[in-house]
Amino acid sequence: MAKKGAKQAVLETDTLTLDYTLAELSSSQHRSGLAGLVLMVRWLHRFEHWKQDGSAICEIDNLSDRGATLRINQLGLQALLNEVYAASWEEQERAQVLKNSRTKEVIPYLREEEKNEVDKKGNPIKKKVYIYQSVVPKGAFIADADPEGDRGRWIKLWRDMLWRTLRGVATTRTPYESRANGNYTEDADKIWKELLQPAEFTVNLPSTYYLGAQASNPENVPFKDRARYQFLLHFWVFAASIYVPAVIDNEGNREFVGYAIAIPDISQLKTFCDEFPQLLQGRGNEVTGYRPREAVVDLAVEGALDVIRRLRDRVSRLETGIGDIVLGVDVIHADKQGNNVRILGTTRLDPPEQEWIDKYREIRESLWSAIFRRQRLLNHVSRKPWYTGFDSLLCTIPYEQTMENDYFRHDSRESFKYEVGDMTEETLEIPEESDLPEYSRQKLILRLVRTYVTRKLNTKHGLEWKSEWTNLRKTKEGREKLDKLRDYQEFNEKKAKIAKSAFLDIRSRTETSEFINYFACTICSVPQYMKEEHFVQLTQDLYEKTDEVRTITLLALSANS
Repeated sequence: MAKKGAKQAVLETDTLTLDYTLAELSSSQHRSGLAGLVLMVRWLHRFEHWKQDGSAICEIDNLSDRGATLRINQLGLQALLNEVYAASWEEQERAQVLKNSRTKEVIPYLREEEKNEVDKKGNPIKKKVYIYQSVVPKGAFIADADPEGDRGRWIKLWRDMLWRTLRGVATTRTPYESRANGNYTEDADKIWKELLQPAEFTVNLPSTYYLGAQASNPENVPFKDRARYQFLLHFWVFAASIYVPAVIDNEGNREFVGYAIAIPDISQLKTFCDEFPQLLQGRGNEVTGYRPREAVVDLAVEGALDVIRRLRDRVSRLETGIGDIVLGVDVIHADKQGNNVRILGTTRLDPPEQEWIDKYREIRESLWSAIFRRQRLLNHVSRKPWYTGFDSLLCTIPYEQTMENDYFRHDSRESFKYEVGDMTEETLEIPEESDLPEYSRQKLILRLVRTYVTRKLNTKHGLEWKSEWTNLRKTKEGREKLDKLRDYQEFNEKKAKIAKSAFLDIRSRTETSEFINYFACTICSVPQYMKEEHFVQLTQDLYEKTDEVRTITLLALSANS
């Protein structure tokens, strides 16, 4: 051992060997931590300076799908942590001055600047911003995988998550700030001493490393972990995927709420480590708001769905299945509120069958309305019928966001197409009885609603679908021409008015008897064709499954507006 300088720690010359298997680790964060360790050691070996003339040792041996061995000395540990916590001071803009959360005093800034911007009405305005010096984590290979590079939105999302969850309290950012200042840090010495202890040696488990942990539980039992296991928790953030749940309020405004951190519960270590960097590099760079479009989700659990989908796409060429690489994905929805980091929700998703993932992809890619898509995803995750919950949704938010919203109407039509059958205008003629050889509640109600709207349109306004419109809809030029035709515009306007009137009438009839009477006296007031046994079954459903019939009717009117 040798001592170099007053601030230099005592360096151990011995090499430490740590054997890890996935099976011995207690949580997905630990197992992802082992994967993150492998990925970071691989990253470290891209450079030469860390070796310090060959005296530093940091090697992964015996890497397999079951586990890995870390061979390391104190210099190697310092080099590894220097990459994990690498950071720099950078200038960042703030719209308002920052204040000390405890004293409320203004934090000094470098300077003020004026920026030329455009307001919501398109008018040029000048906006004052305040320039602060801030510590920015480097992010290692996460930054390299960003399509836009070190200043890309994916790495910014990762850094923002880190600063608002795991390092949400300023005092927890010391490892980054010290390295940004070029100062010697003692964290590697402390960890080294802990790792030299017997395998059963335990240390405290703060939420800085294990998201959701506390100093102690309500029974005053402290959170602790073995030192060799807690060591892995320095690395799991490099194997996790970050998403941003978006919430739409009653005025239709979107707000990002915290971060959904998707942590894979890995079952095949080497395969995951081989494929994960390519998974990161395959992400798109389209933006919504100021976040990557692919990172914005309607539900936090979507993070798990997306990770599983992407992993499945990556390993589809391999002999193994997705269920063999991850046991599942844990999602922690967290946000910094005031001075505290809150866990807003946790969930776990085990790898589902391929058809289930394909349907998730269909919902995410084909639906336009965030409100509609969110409810469909809730139903999909809960394995409930696709229309579940829309009754309450349609009756509690302004109809301007549902019945009169182009995206919502589009999604209603797409859902009926996918779940029930064709929804084109060309098939609006009165169906023959042979069209419904078997009873289908959704299809029959859809037919009844379509027939009601089209017959009312014809009898009240003398309007009906024209065959020449069908051909025009087949090309872009034809659709542009069609939209300019006055009779086509009148057809759509009158049709929407009839559907809207029925929609609002049904929405206001919350009592069972009121809805049944309206359905029988209004929707069935025009000639309707159905088999006798279908009529009997629908009548039974009206009385025994009133809420379902009501929900499907409201959605069918939205689809036909």
